[in-house]
Amino acid sequence: MTDSQYSRLIPLPIETERLLVRAFRPLDDAEAMLSVYGDPEVMKFIPGGALGLDAVRATLEAHVRDHVTRGLAFWAVVERETGRVIGDVGFGVFEPTRDVELGYTLARSAWGRGYATEAAGACLAAGFAHLSVPRIVAVVDARNESSLRVAERIGMARIEMIDAHGRPHVLFARELESEHLEDRDHGDHGDP
Repeated sequence: MTDSQYSRLIPLPIETERLLVRAFRPLDDAEAMLSVYGDPEVMKFIPGGALGLDAVRATLEAHVRDHVTRGLAFWAVVERETGRVIGDVGFGVFEPTRDVELGYTLARSAWGRGYATEAAGACLAAGFAHLSVPRIVAVVDARNESSLRVAERIGMARIEMIDAHGRPHVLFARELESEHLEDRDHGDHGDP
């Protein structure tokens, strides 16, 4: 797939009952994301490990560039009740297959509340609604039990074990349901 196939941007914000998914604001969100990207426990399954504040800012700026130039990016997950940024969710490209890849990372303080499932599920639905792709994948470190459960809860199927970043990972995928594919091909997006 080429970047032009992703050119149809996913409209933001994406809203759920408890969360808001929006584009990052690097200057405003860097401190909050330091508690995510700078936490070795949170980042133990993420390539590159924990980041310092300058690297967090650079990462957020890259997410904003990706959103503008590619239509695929990672976005801020905001707890609606408090307005607090608690992590990221969004899309990249899984290079070996060029599939759209879903990812999510939350602050430890947000773990155990179902937020990852809520954010990832909403993002997955938005991806299928707005991207011209037949499937979306997730690549999860085989030791990351919590993330494996999230992928399963949002309806992704285990496809195979793969090596990614020098470690065993589970490749998950979810196919676009055939009735949605037919609707999209005929221009019917559920609008009256």
